[in-house]
Parts: sequence; C-alpha cells; structure tokens
Amino acid sequence: MRGYAVAMFVHILGLVAVFGGFILQHRAAARLRAAVSHGEGHPWAELLVASRTMVPSGAAMLLLSGAYLSRSLWSDLPAWILVALVAVLFIGIAGLVFGQRFAALATALRSGDGPVAGDARAHLSARSLWGLHAAANGATLGSIWLMTARPALLESALAVALPAVVGAVVGARLAAKQSGQPRATNVPATRTTA
Repeated sequence: MRGYAVAMFVHILGLVAVFGGFILQHRAAARLRAAVSHGEGHPWAELLVASRTMVPSGAAMLLLSGAYLSRSLWSDLPAWILVALVAVLFIGIAGLVFGQRFAALATALRSGDGPVAGDARAHLSARSLWGLHAAANGATLGSIWLMTARPALLESALAVALPAVVGAVVGARLAAKQSGQPRATNVPATRTTA
C-alpha cells in the first residue's frame, strides 16, 4: 500500500506543478501585455521562462503516477482514465510548445529597447500562443473533474473539451485585445505658457 500512497503524493504534486505554472504564466502574461517598454516587460518575460518547465514536468508526473494508480486499481481501464491520458498528453505537449515560445519572447524583449514593438509585440499578440496556453489550462481543469467524478466516456470527453475550447477562444481574444493596447504611462502633461 506504500506504493499507492507515494504515487498519489506524486500525482498531487504534478497537479500543483501544472496549476502553479499556469498561475505564474497567466499573471506574467497579463503584465507583459500591459508593458509599454522592453525594460518594463523584461522581468515578466523572465518569469515566463523560469516557469516554462512547470507545466510539462507536472504533466509527466501526472502521467507516470496516474499510470501506476490506474493499473493498481483497475484491470480494465475506465473511459475517464483514457480521456484523462489524452488530456494530460495534450497538456504536456502544449506546455513544451508554449515554453519554447516564451523563450523566444524573452529573447525578443532582451534584444530591444524603448517601446515594445516588432518581434516582442508580435509574440505578445500571438493568438495561437495564448489560445493554446488557455486551452491547456482549460483541459487541466476538466481533468480534475475526471479525477473526482469518474464519469462515462461522453461526459469525460465534454468535461475536457468544453473548457479547452472556451480557454482557446478566451486566450486568443485576450491576446488580440490587450496586446495592441498597452496601458498609458504616467507622463505629466506639459503646459505651454504664452
């Protein structure tokens, strides 16, 4: 029974790593999209780079521990486990993809100065990047439902697909909306006198 406890511990750590990565990345992304200058955005890009391994490594922990747990409890795998397997594979692969894109974003911010423009602004407004990121976050949320409710195949598929699709749409729209509109700077107005 000790193996089960260790596997469950690793499973929970994997979930913490995945959601911890998403939390850090969403906050850093919001700050980055609001950044006016390269210098202002640089620390937030570095946070994205520092957290980029959290999602794929958490997904790997979920896969390995989940495989052990499911084989320990079921001889024939229920549908929700198969859907969870596909979801966690998607989350891990997506984490690798957007982790590489975070590195490219940080490089673009390091190489520029002044207002955020060019490659850095293109990365910040990339609907595909932020849509994928939010879709993976939605799939993770759906996976928690699978672990708690253990539903049949149709409900399992919907529980993962719906939040992933909503996440993709919301993430892409936020990227497009926020990236082109950096916040106003606190520059005092100049007054001319006659």
